[in-house]
Amino acid sequence: MYEIFFIFGAYLIGSFPTSAIIAKLKGVPDLTKEGSGNLGATNVSRVIGKKFGLITLLIDAGKGFLPVFLVLESYRRNGSALQFMSAKDLIFLSLIIIAPVAGHCFSVFIKFKGGKGVATGLGVFLAVSPEAVLIAFLIFLAILFSSKYVSLASIVSAFFMPFLLFYTLKNIYIFAASMFIAALIIYKHYPNIKRLMNGTENRIKK
Repeated sequence: MYEIFFIFGAYLIGSFPTSAIIAKLKGVPDLTKEGSGNLGATNVSRVIGKKFGLITLLIDAGKGFLPVFLVLESYRRNGSALQFMSAKDLIFLSLIIIAPVAGHCFSVFIKFKGGKGVATGLGVFLAVSPEAVLIAFLIFLAILFSSKYVSLASIVSAFFMPFLLFYTLKNIYIFAASMFIAALIIYKHYPNIKRLMNGTENRIKK
């Protein structure tokens, strides 16, 4: 029951509809009908302004970071670092890693709609391995500046993230959880992938 409570709690934290709330506060009743229609930081930045896009990004990343950090910290206090966890504990941690991203992508508060999981995934992975996130961020920047597509940079960095985590942590359970998240992020980018292939995807402004 303890594990189920924390997994569900992590899902609810991830479900907090940051972009939808900010949009309504700024007079945009339905963000899904504005800009790209995505409930994420990039679309908030596009429709409402960069300042509010940054606020959305930070809150959404925090949704992922907080539950994973708290669980990891509880294990550290009990003298059980990641490399010494049992298989049962690693499965529990893996579900805690997945839950906030799933909540962000399929929020119970907005009829199971949501964003694409990039910012929340960033927060999750930052709690697990800052080193892997730093490398992924450099990949993101390289793709973004060369292509001017936020979506392409997000897809490529999401694809590499599981391998970077495995390189830094050598943990098959974390690798499996990150593979699930990467697949979910790429799946949620399906409309962007179609627009990229058709040449109609939005580029960032210079």
